Amino acid sequence: MPEVNNNAIEAGEGATNSEQVAIGQDWRVRLALAESANYLYKGTDPGILAPLSETDGVVFPYTPTVNTSYVANYDGVLPTHSNYKIQQYMNSSVEAITVTADFTAQDTKEANYVLACIHFFKTMTKMFYGQDNDPTKGTPPPLGYFYGLGSFQLDQHPVAVTSFAYNLPNNVDYIRATSTAKDKSGDFALIGGQLKPGGEAPPPSFKEKDSQIPITYVPTKITMTITCVPVISRNQISNNFSLRDYATGALLRGSQNANVPGIW
Repeated sequence: MPEVNNNAIEAGEGATNSEQVAIGQDWRVRLALAESANYLYKGTDPGILAPLSETDGVVFPYTPTVNTSYVANYDGVLPTHSNYKIQQYMNSSVEAITVTADFTAQDTKEANYVLACIHFFKTMTKMFYGQDNDPTKGTPPPLGYFYGLGSFQLDQHPVAVTSFAYNLPNNVDYIRATSTAKDKSGDFALIGGQLKPGGEAPPPSFKEKDSQIPITYVPTKITMTITCVPVISRNQISNNFSLRDYATGALLRGSQNANVPGIW
């Protein structure tokens, strides 16, 4: 295994994807679990979520569309004999956040990653239940943390995933994904076989050669929509929020603030 050049990593030069994520050099949008999490792709047996461990969560390969709405609520009072309402401030909120993102897969490795992303978003809508004991059953669905687009956009901003939608289109090719070591077909499993002499493609086959290999097919292009709600505890707001600090951008940098995530 080659030695890691710490100086290069600190400068962001020659670092792998996972190293760049770890040192904050990768500004692509990413949804990750809490740093202390020991479940899902951070568990001892992540299953089909294993590809996400390399990037510490879902790294969106193309810049997604992120819709966020900030609201200040006022209650209009109608005094007698007045031409105008008297606006009384009630509260402020950050509404549901909608993320629409495209994913593509051109080989089996990328297909494994797309499959892991689909299943991760599904899993983020489920609570720990039944046979779970760490975390204990009854624990709400895991929180996710958004990173990306620089220090003052998404920096460890916590969310709870409320819905996930995707479609399996009928106008694109499908590619094979497998997370098992038994599959020796290599990365190019789009047509399900080896090319014949002269580059002639084999006829299509819809049967698996080895029924012991769990095979799944994913689209070569797919659009996913994730809806989230921002999560900030009452304790964090009461003890750490200041409009002056928020206005300077200091509270946006969750990774720089001890025990306080990025505040939406």
